[in-house]
Amino acid sequence: MRFVVPVLLGCMLVPAIASAEDLGLCYRGWDATEAGQHQRAIELFRACIKEGHLQQASLAQTYRNIGIAYRRNHQPAEAVTAFNQSIALHPADVEEDYINRGNAYDDLGETAHALADYSKALAIAPANGEAHYNRGISYERIRAFDKARADFIAAYQAGLRTDLLFERLKSYGLVETNPHPAPSPVQ
Repeated sequence: MRFVVPVLLGCMLVPAIASAEDLGLCYRGWDATEAGQHQRAIELFRACIKEGHLQQASLAQTYRNIGIAYRRNHQPAEAVTAFNQSIALHPADVEEDYINRGNAYDDLGETAHALADYSKALAIAPANGEAHYNRGISYERIRAFDKARADFIAAYQAGLRTDLLFERLKSYGLVETNPHPAPSPVQ
């Protein structure tokens, strides 16, 4: 009987080890995304989903990354589908999926959907400067300039500091010079 326990424990550990999350293909997918190889990235992400035994949080992140790759590959409708899959998994940072899906809707010219998604992101994370900025851009598209101006101010108050935001603030006469210029290149 003494030898049975280690054998049983060994048998019980094999399924746990065999199903351990493997993010290797996901990491390779992100590297491909960053290298501009978006179709390859999508293939690697899909393989990671199929073979990686992903936990829910990693699965949501992988669908988000697929959406990002599709969007960068100028396939916004497919990006929307991928972001929908991530949102359905309820990741802890779901506001990021709403922002990304809003951007994809904006690419499709579906401003009302984009505005709704940015607003959903802000309902979850009211101090998200990126969501305020993007919603401001969408408001400008529908000529709701007062709302756009308010969102650009909110983006700045939330800590967003980009040249694009500065240009928007400048166009509304809110600043004259960039208080946070980009660093000069090192020579």
